[in-house]
Formats: sequence, C-alpha cells, structure tokens
Amino acid sequence: MDETLASGTGICFDYAAVMSAMLRSQRIPTKLEVGYSGEAYHAWISTYIADIGWIDKIIEFNGNTWTLMDPTLAASNDRSAVGKYIGDGSNYVVKYSY
Repeated sequence: MDETLASGTGICFDYAAVMSAMLRSQRIPTKLEVGYSGEAYHAWISTYIADIGWIDKIIEFNGNTWTLMDPTLAASNDRSAVGKYIGDGSNYVVKYSY
C-alpha cells in the first residue's frame, strides 16, 4: 500500500486495497472484492452505510447522492469512459471478498 501511495501507480487490487484501508480507518465497513468485470479479472470495493445497507460493486458519494464508481478504473480513464464501462454494475461478479 505504501508503494502505491508513493508512486501513484498500481493495479486494480492496489487501488481497491488503498481505498478499503482508508475507509476502514474511518470506521466505514468496507469489503475488498475480487472477481470478474465482464471478461477481466478485477478488484473493487463494497461499503456498508447504516441507512442503506451494503452498496455493492462500485460506489461514489458526491455529498448528496450515491452513484456508481470503480476506484481502479477511475485512476486512468476519463469519467465518461468509466461510466460507460460500469453501467449499472451488473457485469461485476464476486469470486472473493476480504
């Protein structure tokens, strides 16, 4: 995790691990999930919000509303490309959850 933060680079698992650690440090229950996004082996997060429950697959909170977001794709792609790929999140299939 330190290397990812220092270099600003990593693979999907690295970004998901960093985001999981940051959210957990703030006592926000978070799962680091590994599985498939379409045909690609991939890692992302799910977060638990008391009034809503588990927000699975991909999340983002802009201060008013929750939307879909994948922290690993957002690192190297523009917003429209990420949004088109993510869609409604139905192409994410969990194999492992940590």
